[in-house]
Amino acid sequence: MRMRIFTILALTLFCGALALYGQEVVVPITPSDGSAALMINVQIAADTVGRGFSADRVYEFKRGEIYLQNATLTVPAGQTIRFKASEGDGPLPVIYLWPTGTGSNPTRPPGWSITLAGSHAVIKDVCMVGVYEYEPTAVDNMQGGLIQTNAVGGSIELDNVILSNTNGNHVRTNNSTIKVIAKNCIFANMGNLVTSNFGAGKAFDLRDVQCDSFVVQNCTFVNSQDRPIRHWNATSTQPILYGKIDHNTFVNGMGFHGLLSLGGVGREMIITNNLFIDAFALGEDSTDATRGAEWANTGEIYANGLNKITWIFTSPNDTTKWKVSNNYFTISDSGQAFLDAFHFGPANPLSDHIQSKLGAAAATAFTKIDLTPVNVPKLMTRLMRWYEDPAGGNKTKDKTNYVRARDDYDRRFVEYFRDTLNVAYPTTLPAYVGGEKGFPVGDLRWFPDQKALWEEIVDATPIASARIDADGDFNADRKGQIVTVVGVITTPNFRPSGSQYWMQDETGGINLYASNIVKELKIGDVVKVTGKIDQYRGLVEIVPTSADDMQIIRSDVPVTPRPVTKADFVEANESILVQLSRYRLVDPNTWPLAGKWANCLITNGVDTINVYVGAATNMPGQPAPEGWFNLVGVMEQFTSATPANTGYEIRPRSLDDFQIITAVENKDSNLPIEYALAQNYPNPFNPTTTIRFATPENGVVKIQVYDLLGKVVATLHDGKLAAGHHQFTFSGASVPSGIYFYRVESANFNSVKKMMLVK
Repeated sequence: MRMRIFTILALTLFCGALALYGQEVVVPITPSDGSAALMINVQIAADTVGRGFSADRVYEFKRGEIYLQNATLTVPAGQTIRFKASEGDGPLPVIYLWPTGTGSNPTRPPGWSITLAGSHAVIKDVCMVGVYEYEPTAVDNMQGGLIQTNAVGGSIELDNVILSNTNGNHVRTNNSTIKVIAKNCIFANMGNLVTSNFGAGKAFDLRDVQCDSFVVQNCTFVNSQDRPIRHWNATSTQPILYGKIDHNTFVNGMGFHGLLSLGGVGREMIITNNLFIDAFALGEDSTDATRGAEWANTGEIYANGLNKITWIFTSPNDTTKWKVSNNYFTISDSGQAFLDAFHFGPANPLSDHIQSKLGAAAATAFTKIDLTPVNVPKLMTRLMRWYEDPAGGNKTKDKTNYVRARDDYDRRFVEYFRDTLNVAYPTTLPAYVGGEKGFPVGDLRWFPDQKALWEEIVDATPIASARIDADGDFNADRKGQIVTVVGVITTPNFRPSGSQYWMQDETGGINLYASNIVKELKIGDVVKVTGKIDQYRGLVEIVPTSADDMQIIRSDVPVTPRPVTKADFVEANESILVQLSRYRLVDPNTWPLAGKWANCLITNGVDTINVYVGAATNMPGQPAPEGWFNLVGVMEQFTSATPANTGYEIRPRSLDDFQIITAVENKDSNLPIEYALAQNYPNPFNPTTTIRFATPENGVVKIQVYDLLGKVVATLHDGKLAAGHHQFTFSGASVPSGIYFYRVESANFNSVKKMMLVK
């Protein structure tokens, strides 16, 4: 009998949650009245004179108020500048860059809003705008950017921030950075209104420098004149070491240099669950020589010699791990009309290199859908047509001969992005359940209920990482560590006096075991579990210490078993819900009696696999499954071997997991329902005859011909034979006339028939 003796050690857990601002000292900033004394840079300078930007200072801006800034805030090396909105509800406060000049022709605002000199910025719940847009002429005097780094070692963290109205880049890193992280943000109105410099107009310009971590999640990018994200120079050797672009919405862009130009990527790049709504205008560029001349070739060239520009591209690096999946896009009628008018070819979102890295997964990296946004700016087709029109040489950078109405860009005041922008879409669209774990694609801020659920799981450890065995010794590397995983429950509780379930995510499966903690979970529950990684008889487990460590996030998520064969019973698939096709019990007498458990062997005629029938199920005491069946269950492990690389078996959950194959199903599949050896034809024969044989299962089969003395005169087959109908030809040309016998032997069948050769 299988028994477990499990000692629960008393654990003292220290859980410290690091708040975004730690032990903060809040310094309120007074709203602006236009006077020099209330410019926010003046107020902050007054607070920081003689002390620098200390890590515990947080500058608080009152919700619904307006603030002006007329000098750059330069943060010294090693210091941190922190902004946040006041507590409570209400519109986000707005920080405008204010022109330094006077009269009817003021100068541009004074440089960047924030410059980081090897320092850090942590900004939450505010709006930052590159021009005071209520001034009639101000739109022509936008600042080139808002936040920049100009020394090595800085970092930028943005959370629920709106950045709008710059003619260059909202965020730019001029030196290698530790991290650039943006979550729940809106990046709007990016680009130059008065020139044709289509190299400007980016949300992020990482400027060919190294970034250890670049994470953009749950953000919306709207009105982008160039690439929303840029880290490109063909000669750059400074990579993004780790990048994640996930659950973002890109809407209304031109993208004349591509969409995501990621340059060098070092270790890993993840681009998942994003939504692109008229976020490009080019697809693949096969015509524009000017734009081609700006692009350093990476080996992707059209037959006409011009460079191929895709939505997502990078410099080739064969060591980079890529994941690009669950992305959706849509093209409006006006966008498609533009593509057709200027003969852009079919849009291929991925560069050749990324496609090669993804392999077969490249085909499903992007899915096209029909989607009509309700309240978003329109595509900038007038501007794009002007740029594409070859007449007049207007494609050269820095031309100033194009004058357009202000709304030609469909530029909006920041209030629109604060209060009115809505990029939600009908829940009936496939994109609504198209993201990982069934969540919507795009920025989840447009689906707050779904966002709240998603936030419960986003920071969890993938199950494959929790059970990782990097050195291949069949011992979990993280044994003894406390981790948090999220997965869907695939089994009922197998331990009435405690909890024993199996759970899995898209990366792997794991056993959830608590010997004396009862937690009611059901198949299809998505559960967040915190516990210690352990291992019992080779089986990797997560062991929570209380019922509160097992939180139900959502329910009724469908679980589909993975089709497998005997060859798939390996460590990588341990604890995954699987399905075996066309097996039968080797010995029905091994089926357990009521209240008992049993190990029962099953076979498909070639392979033999152990089935563990648990006592705490509805199977013991019931009639053993008869005939052929398909079997669903979790692939588990039970072994005392060292290393623990044996003992893989299947554990069904109930009798319903034995799906009996009926005679009708066999007929429909053209497979025989039983063994059959037919009489040879013709008989008598001279010199050849046909022998027909039917087998309902895969297996090793030997077919031989004997003479009257029992001597083998021919072996027609000796080896594996698939289930089905087969025929073999015997020639008696080299043997004398007489009586012969043909015999078929397999593990489950043995038959002999007689035939006559007449010459």
